[in-house]
Amino acid sequence: MMVRRMVGAVFLLCTLATTSCPQKVRIYAIDVDQGDATLVVSPSGKALLIDSGGRGKEAAIRSVLTGAGVTRIDHYVTTHYHADHYGGIIGLADGSLTIDMVHDRGDTAFLPASKRMEVTFRDYQHAVGHRAHHLMRGETIHLDSLVMAVCVASGGAVIGEPDAHSTGADENDMSIGLLIQFSGFRFFVGGDIERETEHDISEGKVVTDVDLYQANHHGSESSSSFSLLSDMKPSVVLVSNGDNGTYRHPRQVTLDTLAMLDPPPVVLQTNKLFKGAPGGNVADRFIADLETIDDDGTILVEASLPTRSMTVSYRDTSFSIPWKDGTAPVVSSGTVGILISRLLPDPPGIDRDLEEVTISNEGSGTVDLTPWYLIDEQERVWTLAALGVIAPGEQKTVVRAGMAMSLDNDGDTIRLIDGANQEQDRFTYGPAGEGEVKER
Repeated sequence: MMVRRMVGAVFLLCTLATTSCPQKVRIYAIDVDQGDATLVVSPSGKALLIDSGGRGKEAAIRSVLTGAGVTRIDHYVTTHYHADHYGGIIGLADGSLTIDMVHDRGDTAFLPASKRMEVTFRDYQHAVGHRAHHLMRGETIHLDSLVMAVCVASGGAVIGEPDAHSTGADENDMSIGLLIQFSGFRFFVGGDIERETEHDISEGKVVTDVDLYQANHHGSESSSSFSLLSDMKPSVVLVSNGDNGTYRHPRQVTLDTLAMLDPPPVVLQTNKLFKGAPGGNVADRFIADLETIDDDGTILVEASLPTRSMTVSYRDTSFSIPWKDGTAPVVSSGTVGILISRLLPDPPGIDRDLEEVTISNEGSGTVDLTPWYLIDEQERVWTLAALGVIAPGEQKTVVRAGMAMSLDNDGDTIRLIDGANQEQDRFTYGPAGEGEVKER
């Protein structure tokens, strides 16, 4: 079990045996018109489907699954309870396709009665929702030893903040946000997250320097705020949209905001919008389906570890863009020596709020801990974004503040993971009493 989880060891084995290790993640922004459905296929062939479009879109999704060689969905995530994000799973769950783990944002009891009584929602509950795992901030989905999806937001709560918004206040802002990591490659997809949750993500600096971003809320003007975009600085942006006269996605103001980034990203749409202002379009050469009359607007992004680049394909178009530099921790100069030096598993008071981990820099270089995180044996995460930069000889302490990862009072092994998803340290400790500090 421990060997399987050692990302560095697996990375080395794959490097030495490139012919037997695929070393590629495939991401499909599936054309489901007005809606979202995103398929992630790991190097080992494990499949994560995030949302499933509206009802009746299962045929489009099945076509992509078949083309991708996917015969089972290992993990399915419904980001939130709007039918253009979960309707398709009803048809997929007809018994002809194995769907293993199901995740959603939970809290169905807090939904308004009108939503709980909707036919599509009731059918979703009957098909897969009744067995869904409530995916919470700080939890992870591991497709294999090289690919993980960290839940950075769920139900209005963002990893690292002590309190959530009022549950159910805005269904869009309740969306699950996932940061998918593959070595140094980073991809963020957040359903219909809007400005309030985007603000909290940006404040916590928990999603920074991504290679690929699926535009929140189909490119709506209520999402993709400049503060979040400035943190992410995406190289490529995918907009999942249709020619819908009610929503008119993407909005031109959002396209204008994306163009303001330095450098501006390559922005792609699954479909062209014909319904006009306030909607807009990128240039035709960046739109997968120019007619918007069928389901041939799927966009494929292949992230390759050997070349450290992503190849984007749609229609008869294909181009490659290098990954950002995520191969090593950000160091001013000198050597890296970041360690877990001290734990407080059972503080006087509420564990979920007050547990502590102290990080030490015993190297000779200054390191930015913003993309680093801790992970326990249950594969739950604490972000270290709040610690920022740590200088040589410095110690900094991070408080749990509601994050999913816990310091088990009976003992655990806590691992320290850097911004390239590589293990830098691990700390194993035994049973702890109240107020007892575990030191290295």
